[in-house]
Amino acid sequence: MPIPHFRGIRPHFNCSAAANRVTGGNSGLLIVACVFTVVGGYTDTYSFLAHGRVFANTQTGNVVFFSVYASGGNWAQAVRHLPPIAAFISGVAVAELFGVQLHKHSFHATLLCQALEFSMLTVLSFVGCRLADSYVVPMISFVAAIQSTSFHAIGPWSFNSAMTTGNLRDATSGLALWILGRGTMEDRDKGVALSLICLFFLIGALCGGIYARLDQKHALVPCAAMVAIGFLLTWRERLRASAPLPEKLRTSHDAAEHSSDSQPSANSR
Repeated sequence: MPIPHFRGIRPHFNCSAAANRVTGGNSGLLIVACVFTVVGGYTDTYSFLAHGRVFANTQTGNVVFFSVYASGGNWAQAVRHLPPIAAFISGVAVAELFGVQLHKHSFHATLLCQALEFSMLTVLSFVGCRLADSYVVPMISFVAAIQSTSFHAIGPWSFNSAMTTGNLRDATSGLALWILGRGTMEDRDKGVALSLICLFFLIGALCGGIYARLDQKHALVPCAAMVAIGFLLTWRERLRASAPLPEKLRTSHDAAEHSSDSQPSANSR
């Protein structure tokens, strides 16, 4: 059973114009998505540069590298790309298990996964430099799978915070349909939002590459800090979403009455 998380708990979330999503009251989920997408790009570049040219998030790359080395008979290099794949599968299973156990409190499942991710990245920030690549990369793959499984939708729009191929495809598709006149404003909004997510993945990858070269020993510290920021932003969205609905309706009703009272009645004109 997939984790409904943000998709299910905010049924009132409206696909307004992309500019309003970035700057208006509905921008919270997009901001959280961009923060964790930075983390996704950062960790993949870091693991590739600092831990043996093996991807942590992009399992397509690991499958390709395994096949290239295996086809050439270089099994020692080929098998190095298998543990991250296994760890990624395990991470997805764990995240889905959290979703099954906490399906009535979907935000709790997402926050729990983010807390686990923060804990593991914090540990790796201090001891990762003393561990073998065969331990570090699978651990990052595990948290990447948890991250991408526990938060993979902004309202009705699916995305992936651990890799960018699907995001790039959907962003291009939405914008192309809108430019050609065959799509709707929602296609445009989706294209713009996913383009932002692709941009932030690129920013994260660049930062991961730069920091891994500057200070490889402490390169995961900024990444763990970004996860902490994402956790706090997610908690804020949880508080917003859990506001009592009757109170919201009452406030809206009172505002409508106040607006009605402030206008002169038809009989007094």
